[in-house]
Amino acid sequence: MTPGSAETAGRRAGLRLAILAGSGEYPPHVARNALAAGAEVYVAALSGAANIADFPGCEAQEYRLGQLGRLLGALKRRNVTDIVMIGALPRPSFGALAPELSTLKYLPHFARAFQGGDDHLLRGVVSFFEGQGFRVGSPAEMAPEIVAPLGALGRIVPTPIARSALLRGFDLLAALSPFDIGQGAVLADHRVIAVEAAEGTDAMLERVAGLVRAGRLKLAKGDGVLVKAPKLGQDLRVDMPAIGPETVARLAEIGLAGIAVKAGGVLVGDRARLAASADAVGIFIEGVP
Repeated sequence: MTPGSAETAGRRAGLRLAILAGSGEYPPHVARNALAAGAEVYVAALSGAANIADFPGCEAQEYRLGQLGRLLGALKRRNVTDIVMIGALPRPSFGALAPELSTLKYLPHFARAFQGGDDHLLRGVVSFFEGQGFRVGSPAEMAPEIVAPLGALGRIVPTPIARSALLRGFDLLAALSPFDIGQGAVLADHRVIAVEAAEGTDAMLERVAGLVRAGRLKLAKGDGVLVKAPKLGQDLRVDMPAIGPETVARLAEIGLAGIAVKAGGVLVGDRARLAASADAVGIFIEGVP
């Protein structure tokens, strides 16, 4: 079953869905889409990340990470069957969970989940909810229109120089996948300029901007690309890379030529708005197979 198919759309009608919401524009978008398709939506807004006011029409409650037991009780009382986890949330430390009494019995599971990288932790979260009888779904199932399509998103396409760089960039990200890093990289001037690690895309781009400001990096017109792709084997139900208008603005400031993303594997939000912002500053956005 492919996201966006008639079967998928039909399944959303009458669905009892919970959205575990972090920050950003994507959780409200998924909630609106699910409501419009006829799903019953309960939003668990993660404290310090999501705001319940951003989910009109949904029953919503704020939860700390240490209130897992309370959250499970709320989901089961509402007969929730499906869960979608979406939105930004900084990786917490295990010691900072501050669990309530109802959460203490689940700590051994999460102690094991924290003994690894981000992928290991997220797989542990998924396995926990699946073990409680919930189906963990992908945001792309609820809102397939926010995922990058194949091909150019706007009017501008990569130059041959940029296309060569972006293809090498995807090879680089694939090679880095076993090390649990590498959702993004910047390539220019026939070399790797920066690789995204735990700091995230924005901080990586700020490092590149610093090189440009210091005169240590000079970009030729049509050169310099950002590539974004999931790691090999990454669970896209809970950890899909994303770009947005802010990403486009940063690239324009730096002087990069464009963005290449894996089609079907990166969140882009409102496609028309993102394409318009890229066209306005002369940047390409392309979904690559």
